Amino acid sequence: MLTMLKDGGVCTPKGYSAAGIRAGIKASGNPDLALLKSEIPARCFSVFTLNRVKAAPVLYDKDVLEHADRISAVIVNSGNANACTGVQGYEDSAKTASLVEEALGLAPKSVLVCSTGVIGHMMPMDKMEAAIPRVVAELKSDASESFGRAILTTDLALKSFAVELHTEQGVVCIGGACKGSGMIHPNMATMLAFITTDVVLPTDFFAEFRTNIDDSFNAITVDGDTSTNDTCILLANGMSGIDYATLTLTEQGEFRRGLAWVMQDLAKCIVRDGEGATKLIELRVEKAESHKDALKMARFIGTSNLAKCAMFGEDPNWGRILSSAGSSGVNMIAEHTDLYFGEVQVLGGGRPLECDKEALHAVVRQREYVVKLVLHVGDASASAYTCDLSYDYVKINAEYTT
Repeated sequence: MLTMLKDGGVCTPKGYSAAGIRAGIKASGNPDLALLKSEIPARCFSVFTLNRVKAAPVLYDKDVLEHADRISAVIVNSGNANACTGVQGYEDSAKTASLVEEALGLAPKSVLVCSTGVIGHMMPMDKMEAAIPRVVAELKSDASESFGRAILTTDLALKSFAVELHTEQGVVCIGGACKGSGMIHPNMATMLAFITTDVVLPTDFFAEFRTNIDDSFNAITVDGDTSTNDTCILLANGMSGIDYATLTLTEQGEFRRGLAWVMQDLAKCIVRDGEGATKLIELRVEKAESHKDALKMARFIGTSNLAKCAMFGEDPNWGRILSSAGSSGVNMIAEHTDLYFGEVQVLGGGRPLECDKEALHAVVRQREYVVKLVLHVGDASASAYTCDLSYDYVKINAEYTT
């Protein structure tokens, strides 16, 4: 049985500790340095940005993981992306990892580095060197919240979540935290995400993890931009003493469902907290030829500025949804397509329907709602998540570095 833990996070599974402090990287003085540590080396699964411009910590982590599949800790800073900083930026990432390894008495190449913030600024290594002993000293087994807050940039809300699964062998947990608010688009978002579990996972579990990425962090968009720093890391330290391979098939299915639940909830939190956002909209495509097609169409609609502006204006302009769907490159037949806002059907067989206008406007005035396209060309379905495009989004990003 799966249970959601409202106050859970990366420290919920056994054997994890974390910390979040003020290192002086952010001009605001807000927390900006976080550390996540596993009591024993944890098997690491990771996915990074597909942007051809990759930040130094992404390059460093990829190099580390080419030769190792177990990681003991992750050091994360916010306020500075360490992107477009050349050889010096890479050396700064390596130095940061080395400092953490020394402070914790860990083996070389056992710490990953993540950064988020403004692009094109060198890391203030004097501040990092001074702060690392302090963040190490702050490590606690109940510090999910302080970790989650220290990784935020323009985010307005903490994004932390956990579930526990009761099995015949005992309880296993999955926890997570992420940051992300703007520069959000599939492959992935401008996000850092950290998932922890205390179950033993096999190396081939990466395929399942990758599938969950596609249906969570790769299924969201705020503004159509893919970041230089996107990283999602899953750590499995096995400290529950329970091996995934020894779970019953039903329990394995429940574990996979729990992982998907954590990742999708975190992903939706990013869209819900999109810069300037006032709405979270699920774009659901049903009866497509394939899951890939359904997800592609849903994502494409989610990037339409015209559709997103209509969402902000609480205008149920189905023409913008249908037009975007037809531009997605996915097979559809307009004359077979149905379209719904919530439970209100506005299009049937490609033709507009008379509907309850009051009920329709009540849907689009909600903070969260579903737009559903039924294509009737297959049996596959998928959802993507987007937010509206507001005046505040422009203001936030017009003044981002100033």
